[in-house]
Amino acid sequence: MLKISSHTFKDGTKRGCWSLALIILWAICSLSFAADNPQLQLGDKLSVFSDKAYRKNQGRYFEAVGNVVIISNKDTVYGELASLNQENMMVKIEGNVRIITQMMTLYGSRVDYNITTGAAHIKNARILTSEFNLVANELIRVSEDEYVAKEAEFTTCKDCAESWSIYGKTIRLRVGKYVQINHGLYKIKGVNVIYIPYIVLPILTKRKTGLLVPNISSRSGEGLAFAQPVFWAIDDHKDATITPTFWAKRGYGGDVQYRQRFSEMTWAEFNTRLVDDKIYQPGQDNKGESGETFFRYFGEFESHQFWSPDLNSHVRYTGLRDLDMIRDNPQYTDLKTISSDFGLNGFLNWRQDLFSLNAEADYLRNELFDDSVKFDRSYVQTMPRLSFNTTPYSILQSRTPMFQHIAAGADGSFSRFRQVRDDENVFLRNADRLSVQPYVMWHLFNWGPVSLKTRYTFDQQAYRFDDPSQPMAGKNAGLMKTEIGFSMDRIFGLAYEEKIPLKYVSEEQLKKLRERREQGLSPIQKTEKKSRLVGELPEFEPAYTKDYLVQNRSSYRHSQDFKFIHHFITSQNEYGNKKFIGDIRTNQAAFFDYEDSLRSQEYLFGASATRTIIPPENTVEFQWNNTLTRKSPKVFNYLDDDKYLRDNFTYTKIGYFNVSQGYLLNEQDAEDFRQKLTRLAILTGYTGGRWSLNLSEYYFHYANENIFNMNLTRRFEYLNVFANYNYNSFDSAKLNTLNFGGQIRPTDTLGLAMVKDIDLEAQKDIRTVYSMDIMPHNNCWIFNLNYRQSLVDNRYSFNILFNFGDDNFDRYRNDYFGVKRL
Repeated sequence: MLKISSHTFKDGTKRGCWSLALIILWAICSLSFAADNPQLQLGDKLSVFSDKAYRKNQGRYFEAVGNVVIISNKDTVYGELASLNQENMMVKIEGNVRIITQMMTLYGSRVDYNITTGAAHIKNARILTSEFNLVANELIRVSEDEYVAKEAEFTTCKDCAESWSIYGKTIRLRVGKYVQINHGLYKIKGVNVIYIPYIVLPILTKRKTGLLVPNISSRSGEGLAFAQPVFWAIDDHKDATITPTFWAKRGYGGDVQYRQRFSEMTWAEFNTRLVDDKIYQPGQDNKGESGETFFRYFGEFESHQFWSPDLNSHVRYTGLRDLDMIRDNPQYTDLKTISSDFGLNGFLNWRQDLFSLNAEADYLRNELFDDSVKFDRSYVQTMPRLSFNTTPYSILQSRTPMFQHIAAGADGSFSRFRQVRDDENVFLRNADRLSVQPYVMWHLFNWGPVSLKTRYTFDQQAYRFDDPSQPMAGKNAGLMKTEIGFSMDRIFGLAYEEKIPLKYVSEEQLKKLRERREQGLSPIQKTEKKSRLVGELPEFEPAYTKDYLVQNRSSYRHSQDFKFIHHFITSQNEYGNKKFIGDIRTNQAAFFDYEDSLRSQEYLFGASATRTIIPPENTVEFQWNNTLTRKSPKVFNYLDDDKYLRDNFTYTKIGYFNVSQGYLLNEQDAEDFRQKLTRLAILTGYTGGRWSLNLSEYYFHYANENIFNMNLTRRFEYLNVFANYNYNSFDSAKLNTLNFGGQIRPTDTLGLAMVKDIDLEAQKDIRTVYSMDIMPHNNCWIFNLNYRQSLVDNRYSFNILFNFGDDNFDRYRNDYFGVKRL
């Protein structure tokens, strides 16, 4: 230092100032380095930082005071006062103690911490995580992921822990797995509700074996039913749910579900309900106990196999012991019943570039049978049905008018119809049918908006009967369809995206635009939150959202097609078995399906699918088709390749209006002009942001009959209403039904819903369901109450959904109108 000082004064004042600065900098760095050094360090296991430190008993006892920080292995402990006994490696920390582990943060007033094992004993403890909260009088850390709490309260509520909680004498917590509570007391808003001797709650993201939330329901005249589901996570690809159930006066039973996923697109699922029924007896209408038990079941098995992109199969089986099971358990069977029969359905599909092959098989039990426990052996089974389809093969393609494009193809099938027990007293019910439909499509020309094309199909069916005494039969028809069309369209507006600086938008206009988001103007920062973290760094772009808004403009295209179509049967023949040909001419009950009908008579039969078609014999049809399409700009994402120029817009069909009317050329001698007209078809619909409306009307002029259908959905901010109306005036298929309902959410914490099915022809209420959801602001639980009234019975049920951190709970509460609740 003397040399430096001497040198400084020898060389002048300027060099002396530099030397003085170096001395001060060296002193500051030394003090800082000394402050960062731990007061105590034992290898890599322990480091203690504090304001002051004392040592006693030759260093075996260490005490740290003020802003104590202890780093031990993977844990960091904070406190005001800490004392360490190196003989047993125990640390006692007091004063606002906080322990930060890899999985959670623990708080307490005092902690006894073992440096060697990581075990801890915490007084007045509290655990806060993103999944749950726990407050305990005493908390023992057994290992890194296992804790035992005494006289503690557990809850999954994050915003308001007093909403609901479970108090337990002893609570064993396994981090990332589950919570075991002994001698629990369930509380709502601090009020004791129910005592629970033992309960296990999941606090995990993976599936885990354990008890699920029980279900309680009530059926009029039978009492309360209680079901306790037990979930069994067999492995990552298989699980099962077993639900023992007490059905009140009906007795005991249960539900069983088994699921397995073999690959991404290959899976299997089995569901069944079992009831040892004390009330039901076949053929009796008992309201009370019958004095005997009758074992009943309903089962469903479904599996899909994805062998390759070209080959896949699907199998579904439904079975039950008695047909009345559908009537007595509609809340379970309605979702699993897709037709008026039960049994085995399966198909196999193989697709290639030029063709596809299909194999189907059905072995079914008729639901419309007078004996509920017997099998209708006269019911016709399809075992099997083999079909093929070809893609149209291009024969000729040129620019020459009248020969612009000619293509050919074929469709066909082989079906085997059999009864379990032959019953052919009225109609022939056991046969093999071969059906082939080759076709030729001929596009003659395009001349501006005008086009002309035709199609010829030769429809052929051949029948071989199982009874050797019955001769074969067959029928064929040549169907020609010639179409001349005129197309025109008009585009309104321009689709684009524009960024508008906020300085050009007044505050009043800005407020209105933000309140009316459906106009397409919304702040950029209104982006969907994908992370589930409580604290989250903002994206880069939203940092600039206060400077401009994004305005999306859409364009609309109105397309019109005017078509004149001539339907003509060039030939039609029936040959062979006179009994079968006579039956299918006069009675649709003789059909195996509508493919057996004569093509000239197909539109005369009762089903809506055939009655509403244009008669193909010699008919001119006029069509006027309108389509309204919206074109909207996409939000550009520079992370997606090859989408900036080619895929920059979305196209949505928002409306249509189609009219079709036919004129029978073969009815020129009819006295009434209405006899020359086919049905009038009017089909229209509109789908907007909150509107959805679809109407179809088929009016039959001469018979003065009509088939009408309407579907309506209208969503408001706090209300959603829907309705479906079906009407068929034909005596053979009389139908007059109305289904309507709505959902309303008057407040954030209350949701109400109702749906009603009415048979207006019979003037009966088929089904009415009322639902109420109570959803508190704390986002911790939802109470659901249902009342179902039907022709069979009246039933109450309620359920409590707890928030265990899964996305289904968030969707059930936040997307109220998007979740089916009835």
